[in-house]
Amino acid sequence: MKHLAAGAFFLLIWAALQQVSAAPVLHAIARVPESMDSGDLLAAASFVVLLNSLRAIALYLGWFLAGNGFASLRISLAPLSWLLPAAAIPLTYFLLPAVGEGIQLHFGIPAVLSVTSVLVIRYLTRSIPDWINKSIALSLFVFSFQWLDIIPFLTVYGAGWGELSSSVKTAAELLEREWVLNWSGGVAFAGLFLSGVITTELMVTYSARLSDMALLRDRETKMARLREENLANRSIVEMQQLVHDLKRPLTTIMGLADIIAAGKSGKAAEKHASVIGDAGRSMEEMISEILHEDFRRPVSVGELIEYVFTQISPFPWRDGVSRTGGETVLNEHVEVNVVRMSRAVVNLLDNAHKANLRSGGEAILLDLSLKDGYVEIAVLDQGQGFPSDWDAGSGWNSTGLGLQYVTMVVRSHGGFFSVENIPGGGGRAVILLRRAGEGKDGV
Repeated sequence: MKHLAAGAFFLLIWAALQQVSAAPVLHAIARVPESMDSGDLLAAASFVVLLNSLRAIALYLGWFLAGNGFASLRISLAPLSWLLPAAAIPLTYFLLPAVGEGIQLHFGIPAVLSVTSVLVIRYLTRSIPDWINKSIALSLFVFSFQWLDIIPFLTVYGAGWGELSSSVKTAAELLEREWVLNWSGGVAFAGLFLSGVITTELMVTYSARLSDMALLRDRETKMARLREENLANRSIVEMQQLVHDLKRPLTTIMGLADIIAAGKSGKAAEKHASVIGDAGRSMEEMISEILHEDFRRPVSVGELIEYVFTQISPFPWRDGVSRTGGETVLNEHVEVNVVRMSRAVVNLLDNAHKANLRSGGEAILLDLSLKDGYVEIAVLDQGQGFPSDWDAGSGWNSTGLGLQYVTMVVRSHGGFFSVENIPGGGGRAVILLRRAGEGKDGV
């Protein structure tokens, strides 16, 4: 509706300008041959261009904005944004005698160019809602074309056949200074036309950048939402697995406690009590690891890996995971937060499974070895390998949260995490943890 209101406003201004008398301008033109002054000639020409431009700009803007206004009312009226100005503007020129006694604007080459500029601007700025900047660009084009009317050289081509324009060029011919109007009109036209082109280009470029920024913000919002959903889903899965892990010692405690309470344990009561104590301490350690990130306890590599396999046991891809590493490395000890470190290894196995799905691979290898003063835990897959910016994502439209979590956990343990691509296909993710000391067998 605001476009319709603005269009009606400019059309009212145009109607009012038609009633403005051009007598003062004609008197100024008549005095030019008497003064023989080129300055007076240029002043008279400028007055003519200004008056014609005000009328033309109000007319073009009025129908231009009216067309946009009607098109915005409903989709079926969209063609009016093109048809209304293209048809109404020429028709208005021919209906001027019925409006008043003002000097008429001749519908010549400048008018044709002005109508064309309306359609061009409408096309180039069709996705830009700001009508003020559109109006400025259109006004610059119309103003530039009005200067063509006072150029004597262009008269034979249909420019400047109106009463005021013809009077200015007649005065220039009497002074034999037509070249003054040719050069001044040409320079003014070129400057204003270039300004219109630059303004339109700036509008289009600015609109494109705004569109790109809006698209980027939309993608960032979707990515943030995806990260949040992945975090929520990962947290739910981790919570379910932690509850499952806590349930095992709790089941042991409750089962043995029932046996003791029923008096069926006999001489095994002391043994059952010891098992209950161990299960309770295990639960206490697990709870401490869950609640306190910096909690550490020495554990053998074998126990850590057994805990990892317990966590992945519900997954259908569990059977595709194999392990290498002898008793020596399995008996080696590391000082870790078992819950968090096992979760890091599970994340690597899950990433390996996803990589295999994309490339048709099946096998996942969990390779354990000793390397100087470290225990090396490597996960190998048959996928497409890691991208160069693996820390931003895993390469299968992942958010990279799994690898980021692994990096955070390993570094907090004073270890090292790295990835590499295997020649021939596949990826290898490596965790290095410091050895805590001698194993149980004194290895």
